[in-house]
Amino acid sequence: MSPTVEDSQQPQPLPQDEAVLRRHYYDIIYTPFQDKYDESWDEALFWVAIEDFKTKVAQAGINDPFEILRKVGFKSYEDIRDVMKEGPPKCFREGWKSEMLSQTVDVAAVLDRCELVGGKKFEGAEKIVVLDFWARWCAPCIKAAPELSDLAEKHVGQVAVVGINNEAMFEDKEHDVEKLRGFLEEKKDAFRYTSYIDNQNHARDGLYNSCGYQGIPCLILLVNNVVSYVGSPGENFERALSNSLDAIAMEKEE
Repeated sequence: MSPTVEDSQQPQPLPQDEAVLRRHYYDIIYTPFQDKYDESWDEALFWVAIEDFKTKVAQAGINDPFEILRKVGFKSYEDIRDVMKEGPPKCFREGWKSEMLSQTVDVAAVLDRCELVGGKKFEGAEKIVVLDFWARWCAPCIKAAPELSDLAEKHVGQVAVVGINNEAMFEDKEHDVEKLRGFLEEKKDAFRYTSYIDNQNHARDGLYNSCGYQGIPCLILLVNNVVSYVGSPGENFERALSNSLDAIAMEKEE
């Protein structure tokens, strides 16, 4: 329920009391205050909302909402206030740009320290490279895969899409190469682009952690090994890719 953490998993079925509390939390606290951080914060209005929340959950028969809220790190209404008041990480705010933009990255060197688990080995022939940092447990990552596959097939020879899987993006987890290979085989219609596993965490520690983005899927777009976009799939990425394709076309004309 924390607004500072990107929701990377599909909501799981909840017991009835948790489902009710979640609905009231989002309707009364999260949604109205998600854009009221920093100078837009309204302390008095927040506490009015908390009183409304208390009334609603009590009417639903929930005597102690923090029996549930503690599961997501909230121990008091002050905790919720502090998180909401701080707002989301800068990378999820409108207009954010990675400090890695315009930096040169040796993609081949990064991938040499990973293990190929699907598709053809990256050879570096394409001028445009899209690195896709993802994990099996991330539902938006799985959702983005077919579009990235379509992109790779549409621009064969121009754009290389390379997935970099790391199940331990945000916490320590073991890497299971064979389990990942099985997953990619099962999802082969979606994951039709080259895939590596970052089983030594080199790509995570040396590249992902330096880009400033705090969620997955995270796309890093490079043109001639120079970073031109960092962030999620979507309109901003599509715009950056279109500009990159135009730039490559102009290079050919010259």
